[in-house]
Amino acid sequence: MSEVASSQLPEGWKVLTVKSLGKAITGNTPPTKDPANYGGDIPFIKPTELIDRPVFSGRETISEKGAGKARILPKGGVLVSCIGNLGKTAIAKRDVAFNQQINAVVFNEFVIPEYGFYYFQTAKFRKDLESLASATTISIVNKSKFESISVPLAPPEQQKRIVAKIEELFSHIDAGIEALKKAQKLLKQYRQSVLKAAVTGELTKKWREENKAELEPASQLLERILKERRQKWEEQQLKQFQAKGKMPKDDKWKGKYKEPKSYEGDLFPLPEEWCWAYIGQLGQVIGGLTKNRKREQFELQLPYLRVANVYANELRLDDVTKIGVQERELERLLLETGDLLVVEGNGSPDQIGRLAVWDGSIDPCVHQNHLIKIRLIEKESGEFLMHWLGSMGGRNAILDVASSTSGLYTLSISKVEGLPVPLAPLEEMIEIETIVGEKHLAIARLERELYKQLIQAEKNKQSILASAFLGKLKND
Repeated sequence: MSEVASSQLPEGWKVLTVKSLGKAITGNTPPTKDPANYGGDIPFIKPTELIDRPVFSGRETISEKGAGKARILPKGGVLVSCIGNLGKTAIAKRDVAFNQQINAVVFNEFVIPEYGFYYFQTAKFRKDLESLASATTISIVNKSKFESISVPLAPPEQQKRIVAKIEELFSHIDAGIEALKKAQKLLKQYRQSVLKAAVTGELTKKWREENKAELEPASQLLERILKERRQKWEEQQLKQFQAKGKMPKDDKWKGKYKEPKSYEGDLFPLPEEWCWAYIGQLGQVIGGLTKNRKREQFELQLPYLRVANVYANELRLDDVTKIGVQERELERLLLETGDLLVVEGNGSPDQIGRLAVWDGSIDPCVHQNHLIKIRLIEKESGEFLMHWLGSMGGRNAILDVASSTSGLYTLSISKVEGLPVPLAPLEEMIEIETIVGEKHLAIARLERELYKQLIQAEKNKQSILASAFLGKLKND
């Protein structure tokens, strides 16, 4: 653990341990099996609620009975996360209870609580905390190690001035951060408004009027797609007959073709040239392979995509592993450029059905069963479908079919086939992709700039804290 030499500090400052500054307390969780311990007036704080801000309440509360089995931190005490996400802190603005993942300090009378609260936010304190963490899968700093960390302590009057100066400077930075976060929300809303305009036809209204005479209506496009689907099915059947050496004597086998279900009704009005369809009408919906130990023994080992590789309109291919595949599985499992990849399930409903278009950058490549593949007959419609399923209307359609009585959210091949899609003329879908692509690029540039400014704001805060606790802030 690094130390601050007293010689680096102004006259009158000392370097003391946390233990010397006050009483350290490790939290405790009242037994959850007894409901009488909870539901009272005392906030119960967990590490996720420590965000370097004052804390007034928690998502849970404990009762007077629970207080006898918890640790109560009085107003002015400072909490520090010491398991997992180390170093997140808060200052109690009223009496609170807290769990065992948190160590807290009730400072002596010669330490202003806010002084300790701000020091615990410095990069140096957090580095010291991390250096003391136990070498386990989860970082842990126990109370005795926490108490051993050194703190540069200014005289009481200087503590007051330092705290006042930090709060003055932080108030300006926090106002800027709030404005940046508001701008991020507005960009997110704008992104959704672009998608809504795209999938309702509003975005290309003028273009459509100008090109109306040359457009093939979506209903005719759908007829062509359905005809091609049937032709592909017949070709596959003939290949199977040929492989078995038993060619059919007549065309009765064609009657076994099952026409995809047609969509009836509408979710919202569409332009005259558009129509509604099911995804199952527009192409094949195909499941992936299930990982098991047997596959480790297969001779053919191919790269395969997992849920971790597919995000919303984004492929992350830095970590792609291999899996054993049998030759007879390849026709079903191999990916083709333009395939849509849909995440089957996730712990969060917000992540269900996130999807991306496969770019063919790894070839050959297969996919796991938790990714559902949509192989469209008209591949140029893929980007438009992705915009629809990423829009608010598309997300609602996904959640409608993914929800279950148990509260879990999962998709299946049949559920994906049954997702409704507003279908536009092919030329218009291509035009929509061009316009949306340009707007999304502009949005992405602004988002990156906002992110950079937020990072810089946090760096500015750390610079202020570093100067403050070396006694180098002006007017301190």
